[in-house]
Amino acid sequence: MNKYIRYVCTLLAAVMLCPVITASAEEQRKTVYVGGMPFGLTMYTGGVIVVNVDKNDDSPAYKAGVKENDVVTKANGEAVSSNEQLQSIIRKSNGADIELSVLRGKSPISLRITPELDEDDHYTVGMWVRDSTAGLGTVTYFDKSTHSFGALGHGICDRDTGMLMPLGSGKVVEAEITSITKAKKGIAGGLNGSMTDAAIGEITLNNGYGVYGKYTAVPSGEEMPCAFDSDIRTGSATILSTVDGDGVQEYEVEIENLNLENNSGQNMVIRVTDENLLEKTGGIVQGMSGSPILQNGRLVGAVTHVFVNAPEKGYGITIGNMLSCYEQFGGI
Repeated sequence: MNKYIRYVCTLLAAVMLCPVITASAEEQRKTVYVGGMPFGLTMYTGGVIVVNVDKNDDSPAYKAGVKENDVVTKANGEAVSSNEQLQSIIRKSNGADIELSVLRGKSPISLRITPELDEDDHYTVGMWVRDSTAGLGTVTYFDKSTHSFGALGHGICDRDTGMLMPLGSGKVVEAEITSITKAKKGIAGGLNGSMTDAAIGEITLNNGYGVYGKYTAVPSGEEMPCAFDSDIRTGSATILSTVDGDGVQEYEVEIENLNLENNSGQNMVIRVTDENLLEKTGGIVQGMSGSPILQNGRLVGAVTHVFVNAPEKGYGITIGNMLSCYEQFGGI
């Protein structure tokens, strides 16, 4: 493979501003099916993301003005959808200039780049790009009124640049958890598993408050009303999560702090108090993002992040923020 164009994939968190839903902003309380089951996803970007540029003065990409986080959408007028496609265009250029259509933030720009021969006599441009990501997460809810689902409670970002990955297309399948890497202070744990061939649906939106899409599988969770922000209290709560072969289980947590006006999605600090879950995982681990948080018979939010230096604690987002972000940025 060309040393300047490589494929990598991962999941990370992101930040996005959305309105907070309160009781006064919504007259009718929404009812959804709560999740807690694991899912696997494969997401392809709209174009390819530049994750690194060779900053040597002789680098074609550097001389052309290409920057990290640029999204290459076209090359010589041809829509680019994969690393391999862009690599093929570069190799077949025979050193002739290539006109790149690029998104820099929300601004479209045009750049002219001149490929050069590398030591293997292949034309190259001196940049690394990414076109997809894959991983595991947890479904938060299924909404029967819109036939949609929400998951993760945070967006999917590029692991190198932190950029929210632009969505081209994506699919969601069922997953099986096979083992646990237990969390320790200073070391993030994780759920390890494999994707199955059983389709759940497709991804239609990736934003700072979650991954959303249309589901094809029949929801298997319990129907439950969603909490307004004014319903949420500090104190005892539970989460639904799948961390082993026993399926979705309910575990005890404590909501220690509320920051409902925080538009970053870090609306709650939760602490795992369930001895069974602490024994299994050490606290909150990667792959549990999206686990529904329940209180007083209502869905109040989802687990989003772990405190690496205190893995029994983490952040949660309110269900109001998740629902409002979906509806504002591409949902119903």
